[in-house]
Amino acid sequence: MTQNKDTNRIFFLDNLRYLMVLLVVILHSTLSYSNLVPWWCVIEPNKFSAFFAVLFMLLDVFLMPVLYFIAGYFAISSFQKKGAFLFLRRKFKRLGLPLLICIPLMNPFGGYVYHYTRNDFSYYPSFCGYWVNYIKNAGNFQIGILYPPDQFSHAHLWFMSLLLLFFVIFALYANKNKWHVDSASPDSSGDSSGKSILAIFVAVGFVSTVSAFIAHLIFAAPSNPDPFVIIGNFLQFQPSRIVSYMLYFGMGIYAFHKKWFINAKIPGHPGVWTISCVLLSFCLLIILKQLKGNFSIGILFLLYLSVRSFLCVSFLSAFILWAGRYWNRSSHFDALLASNSYHVYIIHFVIVIIIQLLLSGWSECSVFIKFGIVSFGSILISYGISQYAVRPYPRLSVIGIYALFIIMLIYESISLPSN
Repeated sequence: MTQNKDTNRIFFLDNLRYLMVLLVVILHSTLSYSNLVPWWCVIEPNKFSAFFAVLFMLLDVFLMPVLYFIAGYFAISSFQKKGAFLFLRRKFKRLGLPLLICIPLMNPFGGYVYHYTRNDFSYYPSFCGYWVNYIKNAGNFQIGILYPPDQFSHAHLWFMSLLLLFFVIFALYANKNKWHVDSASPDSSGDSSGKSILAIFVAVGFVSTVSAFIAHLIFAAPSNPDPFVIIGNFLQFQPSRIVSYMLYFGMGIYAFHKKWFINAKIPGHPGVWTISCVLLSFCLLIILKQLKGNFSIGILFLLYLSVRSFLCVSFLSAFILWAGRYWNRSSHFDALLASNSYHVYIIHFVIVIIIQLLLSGWSECSVFIKFGIVSFGSILISYGISQYAVRPYPRLSVIGIYALFIIMLIYESISLPSN
């Protein structure tokens, strides 16, 4: 696998990152047409399909862990170039600032649409009133189980707030050990062998299983089997997955300083790992079917959580090996999507909801056609907004969006009493 000497990038990881973001858009596009997330904004009960439930469950296994792994991989090189202060300042600007800008705009919109699709305007007659109540909750500094849609949350931006925390912890540790000084950088000699990498994968799978099991015992309930937890409105995550995300982020850091990809030391053929993904996916679906009819703690621990954890490892290995062999380059198309993937992740949430809402009245349309329109339309629109507005004119875009938002609130507050 080749590495760009000028940018210190490994191209296939940039490509994998934008692929994962596009798959996140597809994952959210499935939610109107599966019965797995009852609090999703737009639900079409008559359009439920097992296909979308299966697609959601499989995508949900690996998307976030792979993204955390890639973020961890690039952390050391970024820290070495900038040092602790500049590293953290850039991360707060890139992750923290968008959280402050986007959460007040995006998340109340999702909750309002949730009530509109179920109760029309009888529950909340105006978006302005709903938005004010929602924002008031931001000052409650809640700690505990998150109950959507009206409780203040980070929605899909939880990934960014948690990643920011990981970067802060990493920077403090790296600064303490003076990793920004070349002579004190983590030792990359003695590159990992295939056996040691495989042992790390097994350990990650095992620890992920045990931690998820403990979290399920503490937090899970029949009505909310895999809940989110919110801490002071600053941090949001699923307890069953938090340890797994930490492990994948740390594994990415370890992979960088042991030069896994430069020396192609990940063991196995990509085809073998792909077969493992297929077999474990079938096992996961069969176990889920059995759990619905006969819930058992033993089955949950020994089968479901362990299969899910090792399926995630298999997906990571398969993606890395296939991309490393055949996608370790940056075409113009790849470069455009890679450079816009971050903004696509932020923007797509509202676009997905709007398109799902517009299509919900088209009762005679096939659910698969709706899904295609939602997923591809959301990707194209989010990319267009990023490429032609947010990236070239970031400040003007924020000012413009907030100006339109304020005008909408003022117009609604004036016109509602007269209706």
